[in-house]
Parts: sequence; structure tokens; C-alpha cells
Amino acid sequence: MSSGDDFSQQPTSVLSGVEDDGADDTPRQRGLGLGLLVLRLALGATMGAHGLQHLFGLFGGPGIGGFARVLETFGYHKQTTLLSWITGVTEVAGGVLVIVGLFTPLAAAGLLGVAANAVYAKFHGGFFERQGQGFELELLLAAAALSLLFTGAGPISLERNTPWRKRPLPLGLVSLLLAAAAAVVVIVLTR
Repeated sequence: MSSGDDFSQQPTSVLSGVEDDGADDTPRQRGLGLGLLVLRLALGATMGAHGLQHLFGLFGGPGIGGFARVLETFGYHKQTTLLSWITGVTEVAGGVLVIVGLFTPLAAAGLLGVAANAVYAKFHGGFFERQGQGFELELLLAAAALSLLFTGAGPISLERNTPWRKRPLPLGLVSLLLAAAAAVVVIVLTR
């Protein structure tokens, strides 16, 4: 280290956020923004498409009635039609919000809650996907949503000037608690 090193541009804490220095034009920030955009597009499109399958039967999906019957095979026996609607709307709305980068921590929390319930429901079938029984895809989707809870949408998003973009950790923690609470409520009330 030379005496001329300037550390004033470094974040004050590892937990304070990835964009404390305010320099979105640095190569590091452009790469981070692009990486988060790719993650958001993949997660949002996948979850949104699942929601369209569940709600409207698009892309060969079961629609609301069929999805309610699928939920019954996974051990959900109460209010399956209502749960089908809630799941589908959460997947579509959360997917769209994640894609455009708006209210990302809250949208990711919704997607995390859905994916966590899917992991829980499929856990007995083993890790690897075979005939709809494995939970590897749902675990990967949950991990992507969990990542976005704490990073936020990044600089290539509609929430470019929101307070949680600069310090995503506080809202990320609140969103994580909301996702966990929602997942537990769904399991307790519908199984």
C-alpha cells in the first residue's frame, strides 16, 4: 500500500450495501448491474410463466382447477382453489416486478415464499427432478429470489433512485421475514 491510496470510496461496512460509493459508471458497477439484470430476467420470466400456467393454463399448464388438484397431491388439502389463485398471482406479479426492477425486495419475497412452499411440498420426493417429485429447480429459484432480496434490482432497473437501492439490507431482512411468515402461514392453514 502506498501512502497515496484513497480508501474513502470503499463501503463503510460489508453489510452496508454494494453501491455505497455512488459510482454507477465504474466497470464493476456496470458488470454488477448487467449480472443482476440477467438474474432478474431469468427468475421473473420463469416464475411469471409458471404463474400463467397456474392461472390460465397457458404453456400447457393446468389452470386454476388443475393446479388445485396438483396441490392436493402435494399435501395441501384446505382452500386449494384460493391457494392456487394466490400462488399464480404472486408468481405473475412478482415475476413482472422483478423483471422491471420495481419493489424488488418485496417481489422477490413473494417469489421466495412460493418457491419455499414448493421445496417443502416436494422435499419427500428427493432432490433430483423426476416425474414432478424433485425440488432442485424450486431450490434454485428460491436461491435466486433470496439473492435479490439482499442485492436489490441493481442500477439497470426502475428503482434506480429508491432508498433501498443504496442500502438493500434493511428492506431485505424485512422481506425475508415476510417471506418466511407467508410460507409458514400457507403450510399451517392449508395442509
